[in-house]
Amino acid sequence: MLDQAKLTVRDLRRVNGSLVLRQIYFDAPISRLEISRRSGLSPATVTIVVNDLIDKGIVVESGSEESEGGRPRRLTAINPEYGYFIGVDCGETHIQVELFDLTLRARAAQKLPMSPGTTAPQQVVARIVEAIETLLAAHGITHSRIVSVGVGVPGLVDPATGVSIFAPNWGWHNIHLAAMLEARLALPVYLDNGAKAVALAEMWFGAGRRMDSLAVLLIGTGVGAGIIANGSLYRGATNSAGEWGHTVLELMGRPCRCGSRGCLEAYVGAPGITARLQEIAPASPLIVAGDQTATIAAIIAAARQGDADAAAILSSTTHYLGAGIANLINLVNPRAVLIGGWLGLQLFEYILPELRQIVQRYALAQPASTTRIGACDLGQDALSLGAASLALEHFLAAAPQIEHAAGPARASDADRFRGTNEQELSGLLASRRASAVPSTRGSALVRDTPIR
Repeated sequence: MLDQAKLTVRDLRRVNGSLVLRQIYFDAPISRLEISRRSGLSPATVTIVVNDLIDKGIVVESGSEESEGGRPRRLTAINPEYGYFIGVDCGETHIQVELFDLTLRARAAQKLPMSPGTTAPQQVVARIVEAIETLLAAHGITHSRIVSVGVGVPGLVDPATGVSIFAPNWGWHNIHLAAMLEARLALPVYLDNGAKAVALAEMWFGAGRRMDSLAVLLIGTGVGAGIIANGSLYRGATNSAGEWGHTVLELMGRPCRCGSRGCLEAYVGAPGITARLQEIAPASPLIVAGDQTATIAAIIAAARQGDADAAAILSSTTHYLGAGIANLINLVNPRAVLIGGWLGLQLFEYILPELRQIVQRYALAQPASTTRIGACDLGQDALSLGAASLALEHFLAAAPQIEHAAGPARASDADRFRGTNEQELSGLLASRRASAVPSTRGSALVRDTPIR
C-alpha cells in the first residue's frame, strides 16, 4: 500500500480525484457539499476536482436541490455520452460482446457461437475482434468513442499483465490475450476471470449492491466463484482465489478437466450432469447431442413433470452443490451467496428448497444463519456487464489523470494504472473510504430468504 507520508502532489490528486469520481458515479445526483461530507475531503478540494471532471466532459451538472437557507445546491452526475465501454463474455459456448455507455447502460450486443475446434487463441481473438467491429459498424460508432474493453475468460488470469495463465477447457497456457486484442483493436483491454467480473458487477449493480461480503457462484460448463471481502474482490496471492469448482468433494472421484479427480465442477457443471444421466439412462431422449444448454433445459423440464431419472440427477447435483456452498460458508463467512451462470440460473428455482436443506445440514449453524442464498440479479448477460465493470474499475482510477479535455482515455493513459500502482491506489482508496461517511441511499435486496 502507498505510504501516505510519502505521497506526492500528483498521488494526492489521483487519489482525491478517483474518490470524488466514485462518489459521483455510484451516488449521483449528488451535490459538492454531500461529496465532501461522505468522502471526508474539504469542500474546496471537492470543488476543484468536480470542476476539472466537468471540464473534461466526464461529469455534468444535473439540476439542483434546496439548501438550508442559502442558494440551491447544484447536483452532479456522470455524463453517459462521454464514451463507451465494451464488455466481452468469452465463454465456453459463445462469445458475447456488449456496448455500454459510461453509466453501464446497455446499448447494443453481438453474440457469436463457439464451436469445437475454434478455441485456439488466434481464433478466439479473431472472433472477438469480428464481433466488436460488427457491433461498432452497425451503430456508427468509431474507435475514438471507446473508453476501453473488458474481457472475462474462464480459468486462471493475471490481470496485471492481461495473461490467461491456464484455461483447462481450451488447453491454454500463458496466453497474452489482452496484448493480442490491443494489437488488433488499438484500444486498452483489461482481462480477468469471468466469475470475478460477475462478482464485481453484482456488488456494484445487482443483488449484492452495498454488500461488503459476498460470494458469487458462476455455474455453467465450468464452475467458479468471485469473492467480495471488505468491499473489494478477494484475489489471493496470484489472483487464483475463487477456483471453488476445483475444491475436492470426493477423494479419487470423477475425473475433472483440470487433471485432478473429485472436483465440485465434475459433479455440478453441465458436462458432469450430462455424464451422470448417460450412466443411468444411456438412451435417454433428454440428451441433446452437442448442445449442453438444451440438454439441461430438457432435464429440468422432465424433472418438473415427474421423470424419475431427471429428478434423481438434479437431486444428486443439488446435494453436491449444497455441500460445496456449505464449505464456502464455513471458510469465507459471506453475507450472501448468489448463484449465477447460465446453468445456475436455470436450476435455481427448481433446486432452492432442497439446496437450503443440504446447506443447513453441512454448514456450521452460526455462519449459515446469517448467510442469504439468492440468484444473481443481472441475468444471462451478467458476464458481459461484469467484463465492462473491469473496464469501469480502471476508468475510475485513471479518469482524474486524463490530460485531454474531452473523449475517452487511450491506451497510454490506461497503461499507467496497470499492476502495482493500481493495487497501491486501491489500497489507499479503501483506507480513505473506510474513514468516510457511508452513503445513506437505499440498496438492492437479495431476492430470497435466509438459510435459517
